[in-house]
Amino acid sequence: MTFRGWPTVANGLRQLSHAPDVAGSAWKLDGGQRRSLRAVASRLPSNGVIVADEVGMGKTRIAVATVRTVVQAGGRAVVLVPPGLGFQWRDELAAGGVRCSPLLRSLQQYLDAWAATRTRPWECESVVLLSHAFTNWRLGAQAEPWRWSLLPALFARWRKVRRNRLPPNSLDNPLLQDPLIRAAAEHIALRAAETGGYLAEFLDGLLEETLWPGVLEAKQYGRQGKFRHALEGAVGLGLGLFDLIVVDEAHKSRGDASGLARLLEKVAVASPDARRLALTATPVELDARQWVDVLRRIGAETQETARAIDQYVDACRNVQELPVSEERRLTFAQAAAGFKASLDPYLLRRDKRESEQVRRFHALTGEPLHAYRRESAIEVRPDDLNLRWRRAVCAAEALSLTAAGGLDPRAQRLRLTLGSGHGVNELLDRCHLDAEEDKLQLELDGAIDATQRDVAGNAEGVAPAAADEKRAQRVDWWLGVMRDSVTGGDGQDALMEHPGLQAAVRAIEAVHCAGEKVLVFGRYTRPMRALVSLLNARQMLLALKEERPWAQAVIPAEDEPAVLAASRQLGLFRDDGLNGIGQRLAVQYEAVEDQRRKLREGLVGLLERGLASEPWEGPLSRLFEAFRQCPGDVPVVARALAEMLDPKEESPEVWAAEFRRIVEATLERSEGDENGDGALDDGEAERLWNRVAERLNEEYGRREGGFARLMYGKTPPSTRRLLQLGFNRNNSFPRVLVAQSVVGREGLNLHRACRTVVLLHPEWNPGVVEQQIGRVDRLDSHWERLLIDAERQAAESRGEVPRIEILPVIFKGTYDEHNWAVLRRRWDDLRAQLHGVVIPPSSHGDDPEISALARIVNENAPDFSPRD
Repeated sequence: MTFRGWPTVANGLRQLSHAPDVAGSAWKLDGGQRRSLRAVASRLPSNGVIVADEVGMGKTRIAVATVRTVVQAGGRAVVLVPPGLGFQWRDELAAGGVRCSPLLRSLQQYLDAWAATRTRPWECESVVLLSHAFTNWRLGAQAEPWRWSLLPALFARWRKVRRNRLPPNSLDNPLLQDPLIRAAAEHIALRAAETGGYLAEFLDGLLEETLWPGVLEAKQYGRQGKFRHALEGAVGLGLGLFDLIVVDEAHKSRGDASGLARLLEKVAVASPDARRLALTATPVELDARQWVDVLRRIGAETQETARAIDQYVDACRNVQELPVSEERRLTFAQAAAGFKASLDPYLLRRDKRESEQVRRFHALTGEPLHAYRRESAIEVRPDDLNLRWRRAVCAAEALSLTAAGGLDPRAQRLRLTLGSGHGVNELLDRCHLDAEEDKLQLELDGAIDATQRDVAGNAEGVAPAAADEKRAQRVDWWLGVMRDSVTGGDGQDALMEHPGLQAAVRAIEAVHCAGEKVLVFGRYTRPMRALVSLLNARQMLLALKEERPWAQAVIPAEDEPAVLAASRQLGLFRDDGLNGIGQRLAVQYEAVEDQRRKLREGLVGLLERGLASEPWEGPLSRLFEAFRQCPGDVPVVARALAEMLDPKEESPEVWAAEFRRIVEATLERSEGDENGDGALDDGEAERLWNRVAERLNEEYGRREGGFARLMYGKTPPSTRRLLQLGFNRNNSFPRVLVAQSVVGREGLNLHRACRTVVLLHPEWNPGVVEQQIGRVDRLDSHWERLLIDAERQAAESRGEVPRIEILPVIFKGTYDEHNWAVLRRRWDDLRAQLHGVVIPPSSHGDDPEISALARIVNENAPDFSPRD
């Protein structure tokens, strides 16, 4: 089908923006999204578009509507997606009536399209989901030939097409015999010969270079290898040309050499009239010039825009310093108008000031719009610490002076991290970093130590010099004091006694006691794992004390330190010891197991009754039949369902629907369809069910309690989806989700049952914090539903109006407090760029004159919200 062009797409978007919602459909467009579609329609015929709506306002739905309209106009689209968000994009596209391929993650998955059992090469897919990490190929001298031989195979085949001869020794070369590689090269070359255009031009360019025989050397495909980019381009040819390129989280991986930049340059090949649609909630994080990076992602000219950005930033700073100056206010208004004119052809941004719920909060409370979020620090005061922890904090502060100027990177790292809870057990061992478990976090952070030194006030771009001998001795002495203080001599696990973690535990339990769930963000796995173990251990002991059932029969060895610490902290069962607590646990578990046994015995029949009223069709029906043939899998399925539902209250239909949701959460779309016929035969269903059962066992076969759970870089995608499913239920475990920032801060929807975010390790970057808070501050959130309840009750009593709660863990009077103050200032700069709050309320207090001037300045701030 031939693409009918952007005017056709624009007309389709306008029609969709006015179309009524389908009754009963979960895919609906609100007023702001409809305005955005009309704004996209007016811009796409001329250039690409950035949709920079604030977190949680439905950018993905705008993109899905655009993709759908492009496909209806005969075009093709590719969506570049962060690795962990493929399933959410698949669900959103499916809800919007768009069929797409599974997320393309690897080169092997790419080549499988040319397997003998497949019938759809990539160019037949109207919509392709492509992972940001797709080109993170580890190639080099030892790489297997199938990983890089597409380029030489394609070169050889195209030379045969154009010059009717193969390169020397290519016909029988063992490096070029992989059947998938041969099939892919044959297909791409044939299509290039038929269609010409970019495909033929790219291949002709290869012939103009002297590639043979160097193209057969594996070492040439390493990260800096001569033919790495050419290989990426060859792979892109196999995907076909795209008319629309959607870039999700377009602020990620800034820079021309990043993986995302290479995808856009080489792999996601644009047709001659293609457009790009970039999605990002935080186009600017630390520097206003970051607007240029995102503009480049849509192919926009940035030279004039960069000047307008600089002028606006300077004008902002000047008017913030002296808002009473009429000259500065006038200069700001002019700079804001120029900034608006420069970005307006490309940029759309809606923020929470437009949210109906935020406006209802304002009407209910009379407070400013932004007050629906409330920041309340979880304070740790040195005066409240015991002697050894006070000594440790003092040692950390002394290091900030002893190591001033960046002279000792060890001390810099330790003083910056002690107060945040990482760097306790092994203070000299990279502050509890685990090179393997924290790999993703460290890769994302990049040169994190350099960033921390910069924020701390050190000379930018200056590497730490070698410390002189005396200063090095002082650093070592303070390090020794700190190490001795936090490890102590009593054999207790110091991490379990860390005052920052204990303060977090108290705050989390207070929220839990009020019937709410808590989302916790941290950076490094060891302190996060300690927090999870401690929370679970404390809840287990409280359950034993109150004689409530607790679904755990034994204490795993790795949880023993947490149980002992919880026993000390709560003053429960201290005389029993681990053996006594274990015996109590085993006795109470008998009642839990009796209930589970009854559920297991009747589970299949219960599900069958639920399916009788609404039978399943297709793959899910086949999977249920496979489950019925595996009685050994009934216990883990029963446990999974019991953690989501109340056996005494829910109907068979609800149980069947929950079984379906759990199974779907473990799967990638179209997984198990081995022959590509769109259905599951008996063998495929049996093998796929075995994978489902294995993933359920990974999640629900664990022995520890599930009150609190950890999601970090090595958590499998299926487990992440199951954790998300459980956390979004009001009455199910986990009640507390502790998420590593790198995997939990972008894309995940964790808002259905939670409105409280604890920042265990507060970040330096306000854009990151915005993304973290955005996990619970989204459309149709738990907070919004509570607000509706509060409105109903307002007529009867003026109770507390619910808010989004943000709780950073802060050591008072330490560098930690300075860090948070720096973050707040940067947050103000971010609001000036993205929220129109150039002069924040905190800067003028109760001064009515400054308040009035601030209102005038803020009203002149550029506004990129679409208007009818």
